[in-house]
Amino acid sequence: MPVNRDAIVVTLTLYAFALMTMATIGVIVPFVPTIAASLHVGDGAIGLGIALFSLPPALLATIGGAAMDRIGIRGAVIAAAGASMVGDLIVRTANSIWMFDAGLVIDGFGLATIAIGAPALLIATLRDATRTRAMAFLSTFAPTGFALGLLIAIPFTGHSAWRAAMLAHVGLALLVCVAGILMLPAARRDDPSVSESRPRVRLVPLPLVRRYWSVFRLGLAIALPNGIAYGTSIVAPSYLARIDGVSLASSAGAVAGAKIAALLLGGLVTGQILAGRLHPWLVFVAMAVIGVLAQALFFLPSGSLAIAILALVLWLFAFGGLSGVAMSLLPGVMPGPDSKAVTTGVVNQFISVVSFAAPSTYLAMPGWGGFLLLAAAGLMISVLSLPRVRIDVPDHAVAA
Repeated sequence: MPVNRDAIVVTLTLYAFALMTMATIGVIVPFVPTIAASLHVGDGAIGLGIALFSLPPALLATIGGAAMDRIGIRGAVIAAAGASMVGDLIVRTANSIWMFDAGLVIDGFGLATIAIGAPALLIATLRDATRTRAMAFLSTFAPTGFALGLLIAIPFTGHSAWRAAMLAHVGLALLVCVAGILMLPAARRDDPSVSESRPRVRLVPLPLVRRYWSVFRLGLAIALPNGIAYGTSIVAPSYLARIDGVSLASSAGAVAGAKIAALLLGGLVTGQILAGRLHPWLVFVAMAVIGVLAQALFFLPSGSLAIAILALVLWLFAFGGLSGVAMSLLPGVMPGPDSKAVTTGVVNQFISVVSFAAPSTYLAMPGWGGFLLLAAAGLMISVLSLPRVRIDVPDHAVAA
């Protein structure tokens, strides 16, 4: 099969944007006690700030998607890097918890824009098996971006230099912004006659639910694994340090390395499997089973860092597969050909609401039993919610 270089460039550029937005939290997490002491608050207040990062997409994902379909996806994606830089600079200079929270909320606007715009731009510019592979690969961005943030933070942990780590993230956002300006194409406009005749999204409950029912189901199916992955990411470094007796820097490095390797492998392998026409629901079920087993192996205290890291790799591989399957179904659940961003916005509304709740939920858990029960229940609901639609569908198709 010939290599589509343009598709690779677009996919990798969008992936870099997505990694950059999520890396903000990865930079902050190793410094939670240090930041709390610097701002004269408890660790819980910093946890709330991390949750506020997910507030803009939780509130605005659907509305933002509808607006993005009208004003242009490419420009919005590039603007997200600007929001991240502004938010980072506010966080870096924060001398109060209110300023810290405000910076993370602005960073959250960047996350919301990328989470909606990146898959929408892939749907608009790629086709068929290439799009399936790209969507599966992009789906791994949240935990991988978190891992990238951990890697950015590690050189600064020994000196507790969290403000310098945030400045390093500003530099990353600037590089990504320049790459987007140079590399990203404009989204293809759909046929005007189709766009003008398509039904508009209205606040009429029953017709809206019927039209977007498959989108809602897909949103729930992908949101719960994302919430589990996000919560696991937040507690993993400190959990490993406490249970398995390693330093925070070592555990953060181990978590970051495991994430990047396993998630990329999971996303790429899943894309290849789905492009080979294996039924996505079967792949999703298999990955869910692997995910539950991996969560059990990770959170059961073993005293062995090697076993914990192996379990984390297995979990992240499963999560990459779950996300890859779910994201590849986005074109199949679109209610209309000119609803790309609003569809990804609805799906990300679910993801963001669950992600908003994940930090507080996981930090409040008393032990491994709660983590395991949460993972098993969440993945079972995801399996039941996943709509059974085809992956590669014509752009004019409408989900049943």
